[in-house]
Amino acid sequence: MQVKDEEALVEDLAAQCKPHDHCLIGVEHEAFIFSRQTQAPLPYDGECSIHALLSSLQRQGWEGVYQREALVGLKRDKAAITLEPAGQLELSGSPWPDLHGVYDEMRAHRQRLAKLSADMDLGVMALGFAPQWSRDAGEWMPHDRYHIMRRYMPRVGVHGLDMMRRCCAFQLNFDYQSEADMAAKVRVATALQPLVMLAMANSPFADGRDSGFSSYRNYVWLHTDSARCGVLPLALSPELSFARYVRRAVEVPMYSVKRDDAHVDLAGHFFADMLNGRLPELAGERPTLSDWRAHLNTLMFEVRLKERIELRGNDTLPLEQSMALAAFWTGILYDESSLDAALAFIEGGEAAVFNELRHRLPSMTMSESSAVPVRGMYRADSLGEALEYTLTLARAGLERRRKGNAHHTDETVYLKPLEHLVEERQSPAEQWQAQCRRFGRLDLSPLLNAAGF
Repeated sequence: MQVKDEEALVEDLAAQCKPHDHCLIGVEHEAFIFSRQTQAPLPYDGECSIHALLSSLQRQGWEGVYQREALVGLKRDKAAITLEPAGQLELSGSPWPDLHGVYDEMRAHRQRLAKLSADMDLGVMALGFAPQWSRDAGEWMPHDRYHIMRRYMPRVGVHGLDMMRRCCAFQLNFDYQSEADMAAKVRVATALQPLVMLAMANSPFADGRDSGFSSYRNYVWLHTDSARCGVLPLALSPELSFARYVRRAVEVPMYSVKRDDAHVDLAGHFFADMLNGRLPELAGERPTLSDWRAHLNTLMFEVRLKERIELRGNDTLPLEQSMALAAFWTGILYDESSLDAALAFIEGGEAAVFNELRHRLPSMTMSESSAVPVRGMYRADSLGEALEYTLTLARAGLERRRKGNAHHTDETVYLKPLEHLVEERQSPAEQWQAQCRRFGRLDLSPLLNAAGF
């Protein structure tokens, strides 16, 4: 069914509201796959390749996803394994009612990849940015959409191709109960995300060198596409609503729409024009709800709204640290008292000040967090103090949730790695920088040998 006006798009977002007891947690975990023999990204085809890896997983009960005849992903139940442009592997996990289900699924995925990696002599690395491969290393995966983006990205930012080919992220998805609940969660997530982006920065290297950033990935995203990336000022506004988000979304340039088994190149055109049937490539044709949902998925703000709220600001992390990040957000966003306290904590924060912090963030370190003032953003004296306070909110929220596993362990157990990082004032990036600096020079072999996932 074709959509003819913005009201239908607003109604589609409103229809995604869930009752409290049906609000779930989902994760998307990307990782670099490389050959241990060559220390290079895998090609798509061949004996030691992305296709071979996907085929091995397919034989374990996953259903293949194809574009034309190319195997480009897998699905099973509500989970999916997909490919990023240069062959980065992403697990889009099933949604779970608690963190224990998230952990069990991620651990099982990690174990499957560990077994296949040993058999195929592969490395699987959880790092936010490729530490030594150039932008041109490896192949483009056989996705029409990626080739459309490949042509478009250099027109809108200097690092768009780096984002596509050399970045990996850990993303979280949360449901919303109402328009007011959505606005509160988006506002808190947008305002607090810089805290955990700093604490869990995990991409200090680029092109075989120390980049001078704790998160080079977060630097790259600042120079990708200003129309669809970074901090969305509306997200920090009390005026945020479904209608205002839709109005902002239709003004973002499109990439493509899928027709039959191919993507039609619409890069640079506007969804608003398609609503009015004014696109020359699709003369007179109006979008479907599937087109709309696909377009929402191309908005890459660090917190974005679609059928759920997606938090996108963090580098990929190893399992335990990924779970700590999931625990932080679950304790704050899924507990009413902690969410209210977080709203009070950011009250009066100015979008311009948050944006300034976001631009400084990639080069900041946890070791200096206690000396970084945050007045005008948080009701705290420093970034370090803000982190400590929000961790108490997360822990209290998890305690009130009272979600135990079979061993009667509650969800607070997953928060401990983040609490440790904050206590030690050292991010994963700073730990890697210390381990890879030997005798006055940089040696990435500890990182590649560990290939932690």
